[in-house]
Amino acid sequence: MVKQSLSILVSALLLLCSSASALAAPPGRIVVDQLGRRILLPAKVQRIIPLGGATRFVVYLQAFNLVVGVEAMENRQAPSSGRPYNLAIRSRAEKLPIVAEGRQKPVNAEAIIALRPDLLITAEADRSQADHLNRITGVPVLALDYGGMGVLKPERVKETFKLLGTVLQREQRANQLIAELTSQQKELDRRLAGVTALPVYIGAVSQRGSHGITSTDADYFPLETSGAVNLAKQLTKRGHAYIDKEQLLVWNPSVMLVDAGGAGLVRQEFSRNRNFFNRLAAVRTNQVYQTLPYNNYHTNLELALANRWYIAKLLHPKRFGDIDPARKTNELCRTFVGITCYEQLQREYGGFGPLLLHNKTAYVR
Repeated sequence: MVKQSLSILVSALLLLCSSASALAAPPGRIVVDQLGRRILLPAKVQRIIPLGGATRFVVYLQAFNLVVGVEAMENRQAPSSGRPYNLAIRSRAEKLPIVAEGRQKPVNAEAIIALRPDLLITAEADRSQADHLNRITGVPVLALDYGGMGVLKPERVKETFKLLGTVLQREQRANQLIAELTSQQKELDRRLAGVTALPVYIGAVSQRGSHGITSTDADYFPLETSGAVNLAKQLTKRGHAYIDKEQLLVWNPSVMLVDAGGAGLVRQEFSRNRNFFNRLAAVRTNQVYQTLPYNNYHTNLELALANRWYIAKLLHPKRFGDIDPARKTNELCRTFVGITCYEQLQREYGGFGPLLLHNKTAYVR
């Protein structure tokens, strides 16, 4: 009888200790965001608010159904094919309450708190900004850093997919997207094996708005992996830069690309200074081509990838004879955001093709 009572007492003590331990342990799970911050999350994230361009990655992960509030960028600003993810979710985004304007403007903390989100996700905050957002709302903040403003680093993007897939319980979708990025790079590498890289200048690169021909990018992703030599790599400055017009004459590229977001500005520049443009070999031989603007409130991955295929075909047509850039763009948009987008891009920006500066229009439809 004594042994039985002792056994019951021991079992009770063990149960009590176990319960106390469970109460002492923090609920949920801890993850580390892409700024190295440790974030305590609930076991299952069910209500989220994406900020600072993070909506794009939520759409990529097919998790927009978890969103309870949005920035005005997502439902007040006119929809544009320059952000395919927004076209894909626009009808749903218009029904959601606004908690911020976007583009690093202050958030409405009271509106956020009222929506009782489990998690805020931001794509442009630094560590201090993310911590401040957490303090004023009391909501965990997951900070993404998938390359930087206007920069695309595929390996970093894969890390973003993996992190968000885990946080939002979309692991299968994340793995699908990672596999797609890997597969595409392998296919391009296979097709481009042994080619001679050709020097190319990219101008009118979009960066917080549209710019003219002297706006370029030393790290322009589509040129990095399409069998080209980016002439802007010769600059001492990495990333986006403005060059002197004289530098463009020194390079005198035989092939020039123009970001469609700035094509109208380039056309205006040409009308004002034809003598300058006509000194460029690419202009004289009609070797100026338009690419899609892929930086619009951060980087649109699918459009950057579409540019890569287009440029590769343009420079090495024998290796890419079976590739239709318009069809490839639609395939990429379907894969990443679930809709086709090339027709809208063509209507809004003109799509791929020669940029005929001597014509009234800036592109060939």
